[in-house]
Amino acid sequence: MAVRGTNMHKEKFVTRNRNNPAQGEMRKMAPQQRARHMGHEELNKEVMQSVLSPKNRPIKQDKLRQQQEIEQIKQAKVVGQLKAAEARNRIRVKRLRFQCMRAQEIKHLISCQPRAMAAVRLEVFLPPQQEIQFPRDPIGKLERARVEDILGDNEELTIKRTS
Repeated sequence: MAVRGTNMHKEKFVTRNRNNPAQGEMRKMAPQQRARHMGHEELNKEVMQSVLSPKNRPIKQDKLRQQQEIEQIKQAKVVGQLKAAEARNRIRVKRLRFQCMRAQEIKHLISCQPRAMAAVRLEVFLPPQQEIQFPRDPIGKLERARVEDILGDNEELTIKRTS
């Protein structure tokens, strides 16, 4: 006879055997009868896990896929950073090579001048190596402090003149 499960949320139909024959009686049964009898027995833990594993497999695969996508995004970001660094390095190397070739060309032009005066004049107008000059601050420290005081004065007390 079949018995309903005790859990109200899961109203599954659970079948159970009324009589549980001993192991000796089970061995004496014909294989088909034993299979019918065992079909209504509760499954052991190993069998239940093997039944539930296909149900859990898509969930595990989704989690694994998400982790792989996260790793791919991280790896793509690192690859992008490496490519950008390599591109910056190539540009820097090309710039240095160009500056070196330009300096050699100018030195060659200066050395090929027929007169020393022409060589000096060419060297003044075309220096072999360009000096990197940072723009100099035209205002000194004291003048800068004075300008900052004037700009910070909202009431114009420092610049207002009274007679």
